[in-house]
Amino acid sequence: MSKALFIAFKDLKVLVSNKGNVFWVFGFPVLMALLFGAIYSSAGSGPSGIKIAVVDEDKSRFSALYMLKLESYEALEIIHLSQDEAIEQVRKGKVAAAVILKEGFGDGFEALFNSDESRLEIAADPSRKMESGYLQGLLAKAQFETLGNQSVDKKWMRDQIKLLRNDVQTDDKLNSAQAKLYLDFFDSFDTLVKDANDVTFGGGFKGDLLKFSKIDVNKENEGPITPFQTTFSQAMLWGMLTCTVTFAISIVKERSNGTFDRLRICPLGHAHILGGKGLACFITAILVICVLYVIAKTIFKMPIGNLFLFILAVFCMVLCFVGLMMFISTWGRTEQSVGAAGWATIVIMALLGGVTFPTAFLPSWLRPFSQVNPVRWSIFALEGTIWRNFTPLEMLSPCLMLLAIGFTSFLLGVVMLRRQTQ
Repeated sequence: MSKALFIAFKDLKVLVSNKGNVFWVFGFPVLMALLFGAIYSSAGSGPSGIKIAVVDEDKSRFSALYMLKLESYEALEIIHLSQDEAIEQVRKGKVAAAVILKEGFGDGFEALFNSDESRLEIAADPSRKMESGYLQGLLAKAQFETLGNQSVDKKWMRDQIKLLRNDVQTDDKLNSAQAKLYLDFFDSFDTLVKDANDVTFGGGFKGDLLKFSKIDVNKENEGPITPFQTTFSQAMLWGMLTCTVTFAISIVKERSNGTFDRLRICPLGHAHILGGKGLACFITAILVICVLYVIAKTIFKMPIGNLFLFILAVFCMVLCFVGLMMFISTWGRTEQSVGAAGWATIVIMALLGGVTFPTAFLPSWLRPFSQVNPVRWSIFALEGTIWRNFTPLEMLSPCLMLLAIGFTSFLLGVVMLRRQTQ
């Protein structure tokens, strides 16, 4: 054990002597925690400043009110152009989408429920699908709110009923019995609107058509959930990933400059050398977690759900990435090849594991790969202890997966390293 500790402390001294390595291992995860925390702190209000071009071909009072409603949303930045200009701006990437209000858009309910002819068209930038989806929700919301505001106008409502009656009378797909049923309904509705008290009538249509309330799924422990509580696991993962690549490169560096061979001449076996390398990586990773934990608790006052399970999750995660470090170090014989392969691997793992964006946005054929991704299981385990309040039984699955991936990677790394050094 003393020989492995000697190797570990030697590697730690080498790590600290390089300021660049110290930054990537300790400083970079802290910066990522601050960055993601700042991003998530404003994510609850949704996107802002989505620039769209609106083309009003209807020129009706309703379309004017609709555009005023869109302009009232902080998430949108509206410019008014012709259709050709608007589509050209979308093609050049200067606006996220062009919204075209076709003639007849101001017909109100008829335009809203007409499935044969669209009265509202959207030309969206194909590279900005998330913004496009959010925009469609805002457009629908604005249309319902404008209709709701217009519905308190009795004259406008009676005009809408008249239009609907005319549609029924000219629809040759309805038989006489069906037409009479609709016409009787519209006549009754028109009578209701005409005879209703103005105050009662206006109050009946005000407010949101659909009202949502949110149910918090988080259990309070020491305090409320914070943006940094949800991003803390991502910051720790970036620390693990940079630590993994840094030590993988250090191993291949010692092999290329002859340090590894000189260590083998000493009374040190393969087990001592590899154990020392793994122990140095393990100690560094634990130090990274401790630094992030102290920052999270002292500066951001971040609560931790179950401290014992948190320590267990960290232990399993660190062991997993120590094994992965050993495996990555055998992917080349030079620092350049291992560095390139290592960084490419961690970027792919981060993309597929949920560090950069939710895995729900992955295409269906890529999602199965996340099931064997240690990043995905690490985030799952950490979130389970930080704010999901997992039970010990619920923690069993991610911890076992991390240990299995780490043990398999470590064995593969040891076997390949022995073959390369023979």
